[in-house]
This record gives sequence, structure tokens and C-alpha cells, in this order.
Amino acid sequence: MVREGAPVGNETIAWSASCVAEEPSAGLWRASFSIGEVTLGLSGDATHTPFFSPQIEPFRCPLSACDIEIAFEWVEHISSPLSPLAFDSGSVWKLYQSGSDFTFDFSSPVISSQPYKRLHVDRDFRKALLFLNRSCFPEGSYCNPLEYPLDELVVMHRLGRERGVEVHAAGLYDADLREAGRGGFLFIGHSGAGKSTTSRLWRERRNVTILSDDRIILRKQDGQVWMHGTPWHGEAAYAAAEKSKIDKLFILEHAPANRITQLRGSQAVGELMARSFLPFYDGPALESTMAFLEEIVETIPCYRLEFLPDSSAVETVLNFRL
Repeated sequence: MVREGAPVGNETIAWSASCVAEEPSAGLWRASFSIGEVTLGLSGDATHTPFFSPQIEPFRCPLSACDIEIAFEWVEHISSPLSPLAFDSGSVWKLYQSGSDFTFDFSSPVISSQPYKRLHVDRDFRKALLFLNRSCFPEGSYCNPLEYPLDELVVMHRLGRERGVEVHAAGLYDADLREAGRGGFLFIGHSGAGKSTTSRLWRERRNVTILSDDRIILRKQDGQVWMHGTPWHGEAAYAAAEKSKIDKLFILEHAPANRITQLRGSQAVGELMARSFLPFYDGPALESTMAFLEEIVETIPCYRLEFLPDSSAVETVLNFRL
């Protein structure tokens, strides 16, 4: 069904996200994914079957019900939002708030003066309606409804309600060290800090599985903190739909020599916070995430790793003992 416009502002949203077959059937289409143990379902009209990026395909899994259910449909245009602006990302998306609901608008002057996509989601990030602007997608053109950053935004906000967090990090586990209980390494860093470089260095020298070289999701299970791979990789393009317990956490910094120093308490929390994806405009989610960061530093040894971008950095980590 093609609608004339997408509901915004104070208009009432009739939430519905039916669970249908994984393949097109009776005019319906569904796909489901699991990223960092947050499950996401997408359902809609099969007239224009969407496609998904190669990066997210390994995270696809057949689920009849998910943590977040998104129903999507085409509209002829998307009007200007009526709700107050809550946050401007400075890139392709803006957030508007109306009552207890959120509206994310995705737009680019290269594409159109109108938003090309709008996501209306409830405050708990369980049910959402996604509207695709037909005027921005010529007939026959491909459309990825979950195109980045929509997929990441939805998962990030859901994590804020489930004691989880997404961080700028490279995560890997060393198969030869797992039985010794010290094979899971998390390297957290700002853009340019050396996450992709670190991933390549370890891959060249060790038998490792790299979960991601840019975005990692952290969750707690049975008193231990686990890292999960995500589709949102860095320049080295590592993305694995796997997880590993974390044995050591390092804050990456380039330096003229390799050196490891321990971080404790509020200093460690501050370093993690500066490299985490935090919904500052969402009070309850922010409070939950900050409490989880404190749990992380109480559970895992945290260090600063100043390193040279060569194999000696790998040896420094392997030889380090507190």
C-alpha cells in the first residue's frame, strides 16, 4: 500500500508489525537479524523487495518475533516534521520528539529536499514504523531500508534499555590463548587511534578471530562482560557475527614506544565514556548506560596501551602481566 504521507508530530501512530514468512508470501516480506544479541525484525510489502548490505547478511537469522519489530511501507512524500527537534547529528539524520515517541528523519541535499526515510519508534524501542519516500527512489532502483546509520541507531538505543553499550573498538580473540583464559582482547580508540592497524597486526602474527575493527557491542552475562561483533566495520573491513568474553581492555594511543599502564575507577569510566555511543538526549537510556560502564571497569582489567604500529605492539600485549 502506498500512502500519501508519513505520520509525524502529534498525529496518532497505529503500531503494527506483523510476523510473516522469511521469504515473500501473499504479498508480504520479512527479514530478521541479531546484532549484539539485540534482535531486529523488518516486515513489509513484497512489491518492492528490499536488499541488504553484504556486511549485515552474516547477522541474519530466522526469527518469528524480535526485540524490535519494524513495519515498513512506501509513501508518496514525507512532509516536514511537526515535532520539536531534539537532536541534530550533523550528518544525514535528525531526531524529533513528540510525547513518548521518537521520530528519526534521514535526508541529504544530494537526494532531495524531503527526507528520503522516516522512522517513527516508541520510547522502549520495541515497535517502529519506517516510511520510505518513493519520490527519492526511482522505479526500479534498489532500496536498503536498514541502510546505515538506521540499523546502528535502532540497536544502540535498544542497548540503552538492556544494560549494553556500543563502543569505538576493535575486538578479537586468540584461539591459542582461550584455554588459558586470556584470549579475549578489546582495543578501544577514537577514529585514527589504530583499531584497524591493531587488527591487521594481530591477524598477521596470531591465530585470531576479529569481531570488528571499529564497532563492538558490550553485554554482561553471568557476571562476565562479553564483546560482540557488528556489521559496522572500519577500513580493514572485519565484521564477524560472533562473541567472546573479554579478558583485558586497552585504550589505544599512538606513541613513540610501547607502554601499558593500568586505569582505575573514574578515570577508566571517563576513558570508556569518551569512546562510547551515548544517547545524551535520552535520559533513562543514558543513566542506564553510564551505570553499565561502571560495571565494566569493576569487572575487567582496564589499561592504556601506548603503542608503535608494528609487531612489537602485539608482543608487548602478549608478554604483559600485572
